[in-house]
Amino acid sequence: MRAGSIVFGMDEVKKNTIKNKIKLILTANDISDNSYLKIQKFSVVNNIEFLKIKNTKDDINMILGKYSAILGIKDINFANKIESIVQEDNILNRC
Repeated sequence: MRAGSIVFGMDEVKKNTIKNKIKLILTANDISDNSYLKIQKFSVVNNIEFLKIKNTKDDINMILGKYSAILGIKDINFANKIESIVQEDNILNRC
């Protein structure tokens, strides 16, 4: 994975989606209902794949070193790999 392949937070995901850079949006399991509905609607309107992962914001912080409930994946190969993991291992839940 290259540096800059992931953006964190609602504002960064939206900004990069408008620039056609986001290939996949991930949300933490413990995202607030309000944020979840906003990013879900945003992903549908912009035709971006959207997945809610089983991990919490704390898990994401431990794994990636950033505390965020919303992640935007910019690299298409990385996004495809995450989606294949979903299909193979059922680690994530499609929203």
